[in-house]
Amino acid sequence: MPTETTPDPSAAEPKPVRAPSALVILMGVVVLAGLATLVLPQGSYERVEKRFPNLVPYTVAEGDTLDTIKATMGGDFEAVGDLRPASDPAAALDALRPGERILIPRGGLTRSAVVPDTYDRIPADQRASLSQQAGRSAANITLAPIRGFTERAQIIGFVLIIGGAFGLILATGAIDDGLRWVVLVLGNGPAKWAVIPVSFTLFSLGGAVFGMGESTIAFVLITVPLALRLGYDTLTGIAMCYMASQVGFAGAFFNPFTVGIAQSIAELPYLSGSGFRYVMWAVVTLAGIAFVMWWARRVERDPGRSPTFAIDQVLRAKLAAVEVGIPPRPTLMQGLVIAVAFGSVFVSGFGVARWDWYIDEMAALFFVCALICGVLSGFGTRRMADEFVKGTGIMIEPCLIIAVSAGIVMVLQEGRVLDTILYGLATPLEQVSPELGAIALMGVQAVLNFFVPSGSGQAAMTMPIVTPLCDLIGLERQVGVLAFQYGDGFGNVVIPTSATLMGVLGVSRVPWTVWVRWVWPLVLVLHLLGALFLVAAINGPDGWMR
Repeated sequence: MPTETTPDPSAAEPKPVRAPSALVILMGVVVLAGLATLVLPQGSYERVEKRFPNLVPYTVAEGDTLDTIKATMGGDFEAVGDLRPASDPAAALDALRPGERILIPRGGLTRSAVVPDTYDRIPADQRASLSQQAGRSAANITLAPIRGFTERAQIIGFVLIIGGAFGLILATGAIDDGLRWVVLVLGNGPAKWAVIPVSFTLFSLGGAVFGMGESTIAFVLITVPLALRLGYDTLTGIAMCYMASQVGFAGAFFNPFTVGIAQSIAELPYLSGSGFRYVMWAVVTLAGIAFVMWWARRVERDPGRSPTFAIDQVLRAKLAAVEVGIPPRPTLMQGLVIAVAFGSVFVSGFGVARWDWYIDEMAALFFVCALICGVLSGFGTRRMADEFVKGTGIMIEPCLIIAVSAGIVMVLQEGRVLDTILYGLATPLEQVSPELGAIALMGVQAVLNFFVPSGSGQAAMTMPIVTPLCDLIGLERQVGVLAFQYGDGFGNVVIPTSATLMGVLGVSRVPWTVWVRWVWPLVLVLHLLGALFLVAAINGPDGWMR
């Protein structure tokens, strides 16, 4: 058998791509937006205030009346005609029929909506002089960041509190220790082939629930050695952790940093459409698991086929020399912390569905949850405050990104060219089917993700434009949020501007080019699945995205 030459592992380190900071890019876009107000035609659409209630499903029982339904479900309706058949939410009921599935309006939001076919261009002779416009544009550019803070104050406060809350929860170590214990115990037990699906599912849930990302840089130090002990390779270990978290991130159903912010800007109830997202998350997670297990079996049969074989050999030699013990089972207190942390997620879903909670209530819930976790872990008030502040510190850059992104839109609005841009985007998309329009939106988000690799920042930057664009081309705003999720999330697996990806590859000694050549088939499959889900969201049963 030929001997393998083992290269110096330091040679395998990827060279990070030096990309400009997201804030630098966004400030450049602010300047471009200011210049655009000088050259683009000015114009506007008419807008109207519309109320969009939550539609809660209900099956009519024998003997039901308006009063009994109100007592059971609550709701904002006065007559049978205010209720909708589940098969056709645009219609109204004329009678209550036992066994019929209906939708009950309850809560919801009043939002400003663009009226299609009302774009009106301002005549050139009614515009200010070029020097006046230039002065206003310069003022708008310099005022953009602070105005963005004012415009997005509620969302920025939400992000800071959520960041602090999760910072405190993660500082307890309970979630990290619990995951590490589960992954390692399963790996050394008889259920060898359960390791990949269990690990992938856990980390995918982390991405779907609380936007797990940066912490995977530490977790690959566990999953890569585990994969090697099981006879797989470094790529499998990275996929079990980092790839899983990003697949869950793209298919998220709770993630407050993407779904929460995007839904808020789109003026949709927080967690609306979560039933659809559960299915979506399950499908993309299963696709990821299938891909990784297929690859793991191939590598187990022939380790030499792995592009990281030389790196794997070095790590295997180190593992053979040092026995790594299994961490102790999580304590009762750690179990309670995990239960409180994950239980709060389900409480939030119930609050949204039954009590019309929104981001204020969500922030309060996670704040209280974090305090409880700190007390259970024996933290003093000083320690809890310090960990909370550290958590909010991590969110400073995303908050700045949100503020500057909002400033871009405000510069365009002040210059009266935002609607001109919407008109320019909507006109060609109106000529294609809604399905192609939604897929095109996903493609645009994927391109933007290279330049703004921040889920919350990209949501803040693009959703103010995507939301009225959806109104214009006849797409549900929920479909626009889905297009953002897919375009943003699936690309995180490959873009070299992602600090988390480059950090994971760095600690694993895997060159970025090797990773991309290996993972691109799955990324393609995930985008195809995203396109299919967009088509399904448009053509599925009425009301299933609510």
